[in-house]
Amino acid sequence: MRSIGIILKKELKRYFTDTRMLIGIILPGILIFFLYSVMGNFMSQNNSADIKEFSLVVENKPAVLDELFVKGFEGYKVTYLEEKLTKEEILNKIENQELELYVSYPEEFLSDSMPSIPNVEIYYNSVSDASMVAYTLYTGILNAFEDSMSNIFDINNSNQKYDLAKEEDVTVRIFTMMLPFLLMTFLFSGAMGICSESIAGEKERGTIATLLVTPTKRSHIAIGKVSALGITALVSALVSFLGLIASLPRLVGTNLSLAAYNAQTIFMLLVVIVLTVLFFTVVLTMVSTFAKSVKEASSLSIPVMILVMLLGATSFMGTTAQTNPAMYLIPVYGAIQSLTGILSMTLSPVCFTLYIISSVVYIGLGVFALTKMFNSEKIIFNN
Repeated sequence: MRSIGIILKKELKRYFTDTRMLIGIILPGILIFFLYSVMGNFMSQNNSADIKEFSLVVENKPAVLDELFVKGFEGYKVTYLEEKLTKEEILNKIENQELELYVSYPEEFLSDSMPSIPNVEIYYNSVSDASMVAYTLYTGILNAFEDSMSNIFDINNSNQKYDLAKEEDVTVRIFTMMLPFLLMTFLFSGAMGICSESIAGEKERGTIATLLVTPTKRSHIAIGKVSALGITALVSALVSFLGLIASLPRLVGTNLSLAAYNAQTIFMLLVVIVLTVLFFTVVLTMVSTFAKSVKEASSLSIPVMILVMLLGATSFMGTTAQTNPAMYLIPVYGAIQSLTGILSMTLSPVCFTLYIISSVVYIGLGVFALTKMFNSEKIIFNN
């Protein structure tokens, strides 16, 4: 085991004392921060195309607007709640996504006795897609009517907070939709940039033969290299991850609150990150061992990267984790579902445990296969 430690120290010293390699590890995170900060609101999400029904409470609406809204809501199933509720109860329903909209017209709306321009209050929840559809439709109809009547009233023209979405809910939704895909991309990119050069680079420089003639077992060399590469790739991925977290408020154009997440959530995220990095490191080191050159190793890694990105894109399909435990046994996809479940707080302990066990098994099998590859003269020397 002492020989593994020697290989580990040697490889880590090479990565963290070489200025160019160190820049390659840290620079992506800095670039991500500046790039995403500049992008601002260019990225938007639209999950409302299939929403065709919603419910709302309307107070003091004049009968003259009935026909206008019948035409405006054509193609939608609109339910007007008639039950007697207090304003606080209605707002709580919107906050808990049990109701989409609360519209309050002032008394004597559109009458000649109005002392000033009336304000129509519309309460909604921006986290709820249905609430946003209802809010957009309703305000659009009112704005069109207002334009035709020469600005006789205002909508939400006060300092009152009408969006009842909690900051914690907004953060959970944004993180759940974006982070699994982005994190998978960063983890794989960080591992790919380092692992492609690891063994294939030694072959190109001709130093692999010198390393293999030492008294150290080849299996120990393989384990030491994988461990060093895993640590280096993890540092690179975490720097990129921190750059993303720092830039997210500017990217999504809203304040983010991390109050929904506790120490257990952070620990579970770190477990997934570490296991994913180790898995990617083992796979990419096997690719690098098989390749004859760094260029070939990079080329062979591209199909794997495309597959990882396609699997990562599945996180955009929903904001809750899969409930089928078998899904967590699939490499990479299980990690994505675990991240989705952790961030949305919908991950069951059974599914998370299955993901951990399967990941450890896959990593162990990969390391075993890598040691066999190191013991093969045909693979190492490309005979």
